[in-house]
Amino acid sequence: MIYTIIGIIILILVLILLAILLIPFHISFYLEKKDMDVRGYFKLTWLRIRIIQRDIPSEEKEEKEKKERKFDLEEMIKIFNQFLEAFDYLKPVLQAFLKSLTLERLSLDLNLGFNSPVSTAMIYGYFCAIKSVLNIVPPAYLSMTPEFQKSKLDGAFELQLKLKLLWIVVEGLKAYTKKPVRELFGSIRSMNR
Repeated sequence: MIYTIIGIIILILVLILLAILLIPFHISFYLEKKDMDVRGYFKLTWLRIRIIQRDIPSEEKEEKEKKERKFDLEEMIKIFNQFLEAFDYLKPVLQAFLKSLTLERLSLDLNLGFNSPVSTAMIYGYFCAIKSVLNIVPPAYLSMTPEFQKSKLDGAFELQLKLKLLWIVVEGLKAYTKKPVRELFGSIRSMNR
């Protein structure tokens, strides 16, 4: 009877772990600027459950004591050299991360102007050339309204991504079995103490 209960608990834990690895996380980032007012948010959800949400600018001001750390150039050089040694093992993790990302929406709406109408027209031309290529991709939408009378930079940016963790975790575990990667993480941990 006790083995059955332990087996069921292990099965439930494995199913939860598989769900976390296979069901994608949704990442949303929104930023809007009008004159001097900048507003936005960052949100991470899983199965429509909000895990993290941060407003920009943060309305909660966290008071933390800042520890003064001495900048050690030799330690930074050591970590950089370890990173170079471990890079071949970390490259598959980065590739898995990029393959696991899916673009759901990219939106950029700009209102841009410079002191010179000629500069504004030139930048608008470059933007239209880039926009015509990127707007072919269905989740991407770029637009720009030129402002020829005054210098101005206003707009809104929205980015929504989907991220599956399975291949990132698999490649991360493979990389962590290599000695240069473990040494790199150990050095980073000791630096943060």
